[in-house]
Amino acid sequence: MRIFLAIAAAALLVPAAVAGAAVELVVVVDYDLPGEQPEGVAVDKRGDVYVSLAPLGQVWRIDRDGAERMLAQVVPAGAGNGVLGMAVDAPGNVYVAAATLDSASGVYKIARDGSFARLPGTEAIVFPNGVTLDKEGNVYVTDTILGAVWRVPAGGGPAELWFQSALLEGSGIFGFGFRLGANGIAYRQNAVVVGNTEGGRLVRVEIEPDGSAGAISVLAEGLPLLAVDGIAFDVHGNVWAAVIAQSTIVRVSPTGEVTTIATDADGLDWASSIAFGKNGDLWAVNFAIGPPGGPGPALLRLDVGTKGQPVP
Repeated sequence: MRIFLAIAAAALLVPAAVAGAAVELVVVVDYDLPGEQPEGVAVDKRGDVYVSLAPLGQVWRIDRDGAERMLAQVVPAGAGNGVLGMAVDAPGNVYVAAATLDSASGVYKIARDGSFARLPGTEAIVFPNGVTLDKEGNVYVTDTILGAVWRVPAGGGPAELWFQSALLEGSGIFGFGFRLGANGIAYRQNAVVVGNTEGGRLVRVEIEPDGSAGAISVLAEGLPLLAVDGIAFDVHGNVWAAVIAQSTIVRVSPTGEVTTIATDADGLDWASSIAFGKNGDLWAVNFAIGPPGGPGPALLRLDVGTKGQPVP
């Protein structure tokens, strides 16, 4: 997929971040190269974990008892295709962004029985990447190339271009002829926060009562956030972020202070997405798309001692 090569180039551009306190990291599932590379992760209210194996076009479920099974083959495996960011709603439906080189791109809703359908209008999204839901059931999707957020109204209305800004546009610093901007996205208290990969920033966008985009502010930006990918909120309003090309997970306070939580020294290997579990654990995936030598693709669990923002 196009984003793989662009992000891989970041390894040559981004110096290592300073490590924070070590955390306990457990490898829950080891995956095999090539192909079994997890890009997205989500956790439902039951505690089941969902992983998108990007190059294979598959979403897998890891039950609370550790049993693994493929939930859905969302798009065909192959060069240029991939399933990326995910979110899960209260009933347990999974929403996954699929970026392809053909007409299969969009956001798919997968039921617990594995049946799935594309949300109407999401085929218009240029590069669907991150996904989140608000408390009303509206779905927000980042468009990495367009530097924008799309919104799919609750109840199945067609997707609409909800917010677009220079703050969400990529800078082109990875030199691949297109820009890598809006990526991870998370919802909390009538606002979404969006990570800009090449911009190295987190942007907060308020949601107005009528559903339109409201006030905009930059929560944090700088080198520790360069190549930011998936993000998630904890119950205290901190944003946790996987910074893929730096192989770090960082925590950003509501005032914008950035703390490094884990690095490659702890076992991260191009970590791309994170999601909170039920008991103060943080789930992460090693996408492992950089130079060889790391621990490889895996589903990880970190004991971080705080709970995540509840699933809407």
